[in-house]
Amino acid sequence: MMAGRVLTDFEQVLLAMICTAPCSGYELKQRFSTTPMGVYKPSSGSLYPALRRLEQRGLVRAQRSRARQATARPTRVYEPTAMGRAAHLAWVRAPVDPASISPQLGMHLLRFVMMEPLLDRHEILAFLRSFEVAMAAFVDRLERHTASEQLLGRHAVLALDHGIAVHRASLDWARRTIAHLDALASLPTNPERRQRLTADSSAPRPLD
Repeated sequence: MMAGRVLTDFEQVLLAMICTAPCSGYELKQRFSTTPMGVYKPSSGSLYPALRRLEQRGLVRAQRSRARQATARPTRVYEPTAMGRAAHLAWVRAPVDPASISPQLGMHLLRFVMMEPLLDRHEILAFLRSFEVAMAAFVDRLERHTASEQLLGRHAVLALDHGIAVHRASLDWARRTIAHLDALASLPTNPERRQRLTADSSAPRPLD
């Protein structure tokens, strides 16, 4: 088994997808090409080498499924091992590193997506609050750069303004999402009424 190397972002994405539902390489390709998960795939030839690396590290295993047609070959279906599930959970639970808040923004959001079936509300809110603090500090640094005299030219200022707008939108999303999850905690305990109110409650809305 390979040891000592941190998983790449793409390997973490693959492991997350396989932990969500066992699937074949072809099914993974389809998800990358037909869903927003495609933004996490670095190149067309990276899938199977990454799957082999996960298999060599003991994080996934491939099972042969029966061919649906007599002329078809059996399919290798990848499923997580106990070690793979533990590694995935540790990745989901990892605290937000303030230095990674901008370059790893997409991965932080993917971790948030993966938290729902794995973590309780308190852990998810702790993640969101650490995300909020890190993003607020990053936006503040960008805004202080705008006020400095180090920028050269109008276009540099306008480009920086774009970055501020993008990251401020992420900061506003975090604050709305925290408020939304906090509101869910105050719903009635009656299961039927809670289910109805949860369905009727307003999820975080995009910025106008």
